[in-house]
Amino acid sequence: MKSPVLLITALLITLALSGCDSLDSTSDSIKSRPVTGIKSSVPVQEKTSEQSERNKAEKHENSSVKESSTEAEQLSKEESASKQVLVIEVNGSTLYADFEANTSADALREKLSEGSITLEMSDYGGFEKVGELTFSLVTNDEQITTSPGDVILYQGDKLTIYYDTNTWSFTKVAKIRDSDSSLKDLLGDGTVWVTLSLKSE
Repeated sequence: MKSPVLLITALLITLALSGCDSLDSTSDSIKSRPVTGIKSSVPVQEKTSEQSERNKAEKHENSSVKESSTEAEQLSKEESASKQVLVIEVNGSTLYADFEANTSADALREKLSEGSITLEMSDYGGFEKVGELTFSLVTNDEQITTSPGDVILYQGDKLTIYYDTNTWSFTKVAKIRDSDSSLKDLLGDGTVWVTLSLKSE
Protein backbone atom coordinates (compact mmCIF):
# COMPACT_ATOMS: atom_id res chain seq x y z
CA MET A 1 0.00 0.00 0.00
CA LYS A 2 1.21 3.43 -1.01
CA SER A 3 1.80 5.98 1.62
CA PRO A 4 -1.01 8.57 2.04
CA VAL A 5 1.61 11.29 1.79
CA LEU A 6 2.70 10.08 -1.59
CA LEU A 7 -0.87 9.90 -2.81
CA ILE A 8 -1.61 13.43 -1.73
CA THR A 9 1.59 14.72 -3.33
CA ALA A 10 0.77 13.03 -6.61
CA LEU A 11 -2.73 14.46 -6.53
CA LEU A 12 -1.43 17.99 -5.96
CA ILE A 13 1.04 17.68 -8.85
CA THR A 14 -1.73 16.49 -11.17
CA LEU A 15 -3.97 19.40 -10.21
CA ALA A 16 -1.14 21.88 -10.69
CA LEU A 17 -0.34 20.57 -14.16
CA SER A 18 -4.00 20.67 -15.10
CA GLY A 19 -4.26 24.33 -13.93
CA CYS A 20 -1.27 25.40 -16.04
CA ASP A 21 -2.80 23.83 -19.15
CA SER A 22 -6.03 25.69 -18.49
CA LEU A 23 -4.22 29.00 -18.05
CA ASP A 24 -2.21 28.47 -21.26
CA SER A 25 -5.41 27.71 -23.14
CA THR A 26 -7.10 30.82 -21.77
CA SER A 27 -4.07 32.94 -22.64
CA ASP A 28 -3.98 31.57 -26.20
CA SER A 29 -7.67 32.28 -26.55
CA ILE A 30 -7.22 35.87 -25.41
CA LYS A 31 -4.28 36.36 -27.76
CA SER A 32 -6.16 35.00 -30.75
CA ARG A 33 -9.32 37.00 -30.02
CA PRO A 34 -9.57 40.13 -32.22
CA VAL A 35 -9.33 43.40 -30.32
CA THR A 36 -12.48 45.51 -30.71
CA GLY A 37 -13.65 48.87 -29.42
CA ILE A 38 -10.16 50.46 -29.52
CA LYS A 39 -9.43 52.88 -32.35
CA SER A 40 -5.98 53.89 -33.41
CA SER A 41 -5.19 57.57 -32.91
CA VAL A 42 -2.63 57.69 -35.73
CA PRO A 43 -5.12 58.01 -38.64
CA VAL A 44 -7.04 60.69 -36.70
CA GLN A 45 -3.86 62.68 -36.10
CA GLU A 46 -2.90 62.38 -39.76
CA LYS A 47 -6.37 63.50 -40.85
CA THR A 48 -6.31 66.45 -38.43
CA SER A 49 -2.87 67.50 -39.64
CA GLU A 50 -3.94 67.21 -43.28
CA GLN A 51 -7.08 69.29 -42.64
CA SER A 52 -5.02 71.92 -40.82
CA GLU A 53 -2.62 72.21 -43.76
CA ARG A 54 -5.55 72.48 -46.17
CA ASN A 55 -7.10 75.25 -44.06
CA LYS A 56 -3.80 77.14 -44.00
CA ALA A 57 -3.49 76.84 -47.77
CA GLU A 58 -7.05 78.11 -48.27
CA LYS A 59 -6.47 81.07 -45.92
CA HIS A 60 -3.25 81.95 -47.73
CA GLU A 61 -5.00 81.73 -51.10
CA ASN A 62 -7.88 83.91 -49.91
CA SER A 63 -5.44 86.43 -48.45
CA SER A 64 -3.48 86.57 -51.72
CA VAL A 65 -6.67 87.09 -53.73
CA LYS A 66 -7.79 89.88 -51.37
CA GLU A 67 -4.39 91.60 -51.54
CA SER A 68 -4.35 91.36 -55.34
CA SER A 69 -7.86 92.80 -55.49
CA THR A 70 -6.90 95.68 -53.19
CA GLU A 71 -3.76 96.42 -55.19
CA ALA A 72 -5.74 96.35 -58.44
CA GLU A 73 -8.34 98.74 -57.03
CA GLN A 74 -5.62 101.11 -55.76
CA LEU A 75 -3.82 101.00 -59.10
CA SER A 76 -7.07 101.66 -60.95
CA LYS A 77 -7.82 104.59 -58.65
CA GLU A 78 -4.33 106.07 -59.17
CA GLU A 79 -4.55 105.65 -62.95
CA SER A 80 -7.97 107.30 -62.97
CA ALA A 81 -6.68 110.22 -60.87
CA SER A 82 -3.62 110.66 -63.09
CA LYS A 83 -5.93 111.16 -66.10
CA GLN A 84 -7.91 113.95 -64.43
CA VAL A 85 -7.13 117.59 -65.17
CA LEU A 86 -8.14 120.81 -63.45
CA VAL A 87 -10.67 122.85 -65.44
CA ILE A 88 -10.62 126.65 -64.84
CA GLU A 89 -13.49 128.69 -66.23
CA VAL A 90 -13.04 132.47 -66.14
CA ASN A 91 -14.43 135.36 -68.19
CA GLY A 92 -16.02 132.98 -70.72
CA SER A 93 -12.79 131.07 -71.32
CA THR A 94 -11.88 127.54 -70.29
CA LEU A 95 -8.34 126.69 -69.22
CA TYR A 96 -6.89 123.27 -68.44
CA ALA A 97 -4.22 122.64 -65.82
CA ASP A 98 -2.24 119.53 -64.89
CA PHE A 99 -2.10 118.60 -61.21
CA GLU A 100 1.20 118.44 -59.35
CA ALA A 101 2.32 115.21 -57.70
CA ASN A 102 1.84 116.10 -54.03
CA THR A 103 -0.72 115.57 -51.26
CA SER A 104 -2.02 119.13 -51.59
CA ALA A 105 -2.99 118.54 -55.21
CA ASP A 106 -4.51 115.21 -54.23
CA ALA A 107 -6.59 116.92 -51.54
CA LEU A 108 -7.83 119.58 -53.96
CA ARG A 109 -8.71 116.91 -56.50
CA GLU A 110 -10.60 115.00 -53.80
CA LYS A 111 -12.60 118.13 -52.95
CA LEU A 112 -13.41 118.76 -56.60
CA SER A 113 -14.60 115.16 -56.98
CA GLU A 114 -17.50 116.20 -54.72
CA GLY A 115 -18.45 119.05 -57.07
CA SER A 116 -17.19 122.23 -58.70
CA ILE A 117 -15.92 125.20 -56.67
CA THR A 118 -16.50 128.87 -57.52
CA LEU A 119 -14.13 131.49 -56.13
CA GLU A 120 -14.16 135.28 -56.15
CA MET A 121 -10.61 136.24 -57.11
CA SER A 122 -8.92 139.63 -57.23
CA ASP A 123 -5.50 141.01 -58.13
CA TYR A 124 -2.69 141.13 -55.61
CA GLY A 125 0.80 142.52 -56.07
CA GLY A 126 0.45 142.87 -59.82
CA PHE A 127 1.36 139.21 -60.38
CA GLU A 128 -1.56 137.06 -59.25
CA LYS A 129 -5.29 136.55 -58.78
CA VAL A 130 -6.12 135.30 -55.28
CA GLY A 131 -9.31 133.89 -53.77
CA GLU A 132 -10.36 132.52 -50.39
CA LEU A 133 -11.31 128.84 -50.08
CA THR A 134 -14.13 127.81 -47.75
CA PHE A 135 -11.94 124.95 -46.47
CA SER A 136 -8.29 124.26 -45.71
CA LEU A 137 -5.96 121.90 -47.53
CA VAL A 138 -2.72 120.28 -46.41
CA THR A 139 0.33 122.30 -47.49
CA ASN A 140 3.66 121.26 -48.98
CA ASP A 141 5.38 124.64 -48.91
CA GLU A 142 8.74 125.19 -50.54
CA GLN A 143 10.66 128.22 -51.77
CA ILE A 144 9.87 128.61 -55.45
CA THR A 145 9.74 131.28 -58.16
CA THR A 146 6.41 131.28 -59.95
CA SER A 147 5.73 131.65 -63.64
CA PRO A 148 2.53 132.48 -65.56
CA GLY A 149 -0.01 129.67 -65.22
CA ASP A 150 1.06 128.39 -61.81
CA VAL A 151 -1.87 127.52 -59.55
CA ILE A 152 -0.67 128.05 -55.99
CA LEU A 153 -2.03 127.11 -52.55
CA TYR A 154 -1.15 129.78 -49.99
CA GLN A 155 -1.47 129.31 -46.21
CA GLY A 156 -3.68 126.29 -46.86
CA ASP A 157 -6.88 128.28 -47.48
CA LYS A 158 -6.13 130.61 -50.40
CA LEU A 159 -5.83 129.66 -54.06
CA THR A 160 -3.97 131.89 -56.49
CA ILE A 161 -3.44 131.94 -60.24
CA TYR A 162 -0.16 133.56 -61.20
CA TYR A 163 0.17 135.60 -64.37
CA ASP A 164 3.65 136.90 -63.52
CA THR A 165 6.65 135.89 -61.42
CA ASN A 166 7.10 135.97 -57.66
CA THR A 167 9.40 134.17 -55.23
CA TRP A 168 8.00 132.88 -51.95
CA SER A 169 7.41 129.75 -49.87
CA PHE A 170 4.12 128.15 -50.85
CA THR A 171 2.61 125.05 -52.49
CA LYS A 172 2.17 124.53 -56.21
CA VAL A 173 -0.90 122.39 -56.95
CA ALA A 174 -1.28 122.72 -60.74
CA LYS A 175 0.07 124.28 -63.93
CA ILE A 176 -2.15 125.80 -66.62
CA ARG A 177 -1.30 124.42 -70.05
CA ASP A 178 0.15 126.68 -72.75
CA SER A 179 0.14 129.70 -70.47
CA ASP A 180 2.27 132.80 -70.98
CA SER A 181 2.15 136.52 -70.29
CA SER A 182 -1.14 136.77 -72.20
CA LEU A 183 -2.81 135.03 -69.25
CA LYS A 184 -3.02 138.41 -67.49
CA ASP A 185 -5.26 139.79 -70.24
CA LEU A 186 -7.41 136.67 -70.21
CA LEU A 187 -7.95 136.91 -66.44
CA GLY A 188 -8.79 140.58 -66.79
CA ASP A 189 -8.54 143.44 -64.30
CA GLY A 190 -10.15 143.63 -60.90
CA THR A 191 -12.40 141.00 -59.35
CA VAL A 192 -13.45 137.94 -61.36
CA TRP A 193 -15.43 134.79 -60.66
CA VAL A 194 -13.52 131.57 -61.31
CA THR A 195 -15.03 128.09 -61.37
CA LEU A 196 -12.86 125.04 -60.77
CA SER A 197 -13.85 121.50 -61.72
CA LEU A 198 -12.44 118.17 -62.84
CA LYS A 199 -12.28 116.54 -66.25
CA SER A 200 -11.12 113.04 -67.16
CA GLU A 201 -8.96 112.57 -70.20
